[in-house]
Amino acid sequence: MENLLDGWGITLATFSPLVGVAIMMVIPGGREHQHKMVALVTSLWVAFIGVLLLIGFDMGHTAQLQFAVDKPWIDVISSRYLVGIDGMSLPLILLTMLIVPLCIIYSWDHFPEPVNPKAFLILILILETGMIGTFVAQDLVLFFVFFEVVLLPMFFMIAVWGGEDRRYASLKFFLYTLFGSALMLVSFLALFFLTGADTFSFAGLADAVAAGGVSRTAQLWIFGGMFLGFAIKVPMFPFHTWLPDAHTQAPTVGSVILAA
Repeated sequence: MENLLDGWGITLATFSPLVGVAIMMVIPGGREHQHKMVALVTSLWVAFIGVLLLIGFDMGHTAQLQFAVDKPWIDVISSRYLVGIDGMSLPLILLTMLIVPLCIIYSWDHFPEPVNPKAFLILILILETGMIGTFVAQDLVLFFVFFEVVLLPMFFMIAVWGGEDRRYASLKFFLYTLFGSALMLVSFLALFFLTGADTFSFAGLADAVAAGGVSRTAQLWIFGGMFLGFAIKVPMFPFHTWLPDAHTQAPTVGSVILAA
């Protein structure tokens, strides 16, 4: 089990929800109970892996990256599949693994209109993959991909199962976060090209900046772009105006995930 955690435990936790999604896709839509069971068992399996990661995590070295995996991914842009857990990401990962099964249990007999358990539960599991991936990614491109994976399921959750003003709220949510994503992506690319780094890894880019590869002015512009992008997507005042509409119009489960 220790070898599993050191090798691919994080990957297993991140992508297990997509296995659940694949299983649900081949189950006919009318078999509601089977969809519920697949989603619940999948989320509990992910939570079990989270418990193992917590047990195996070295609390004496929380600043170090643990259970790391570093494999080639997109060589043409120097991006790697680099994931790991440190003391900051661990509680966020565990919180995600706790919230998702609770949301599924709550939804068991409380699916919003229009009632479509299969589609609704699939979106929840895709959200789980995106959230866990966001917290474990140690490569900017990988981080960006996982962060954006969360966007579309949440958009559909609001647009399809939201309240009376769901179309307005979902469109506002999508446009705001899309603009934030664009700012983040431009800033990430600027950081990569201006540093002359050969990697998108957090540590590699930090070392390149520390080595003096980026001027002070460029650093301020890049920081400004990242700050504004994250301020919109988190969100922070005064860029939070999409959040009240999203919260009030989203179904209960969507609102819980947004709050988390």
